[in-house]
Amino acid sequence: MPGIGIDIAEVKRFRRLSRRFLNRVYTDEEIAYCNKSSRPEMHFAARFAAKEAVIKATTKTDIALKDIYVQNRASGAPEVFIKGKKKKFHISISHTKDIAVAVVISL
Repeated sequence: MPGIGIDIAEVKRFRRLSRRFLNRVYTDEEIAYCNKSSRPEMHFAARFAAKEAVIKATTKTDIALKDIYVQNRASGAPEVFIKGKKKKFHISISHTKDIAVAVVISL
């Protein structure tokens, strides 16, 4: 059944993240991608918002955040996957220096 989810995250909450939190929420590839940026907190916040939006779009609360992963296509557009699932999504992510937002439509 199609669904929609939206989430917003404050960037400042992602400035100082513990290794434990990072490893519980993000894949190694997501951590590497975010840390390549001069403002990694914006990317961590955006990916966190995307993961939360996926949960809302699927209405499944038993999905581990780390099993939801966001990667970028060659064009730079984000795409999202759930480990072990073939579910398809449309995703839009945006951020400013203060907030990150994600909208996900599950197909």
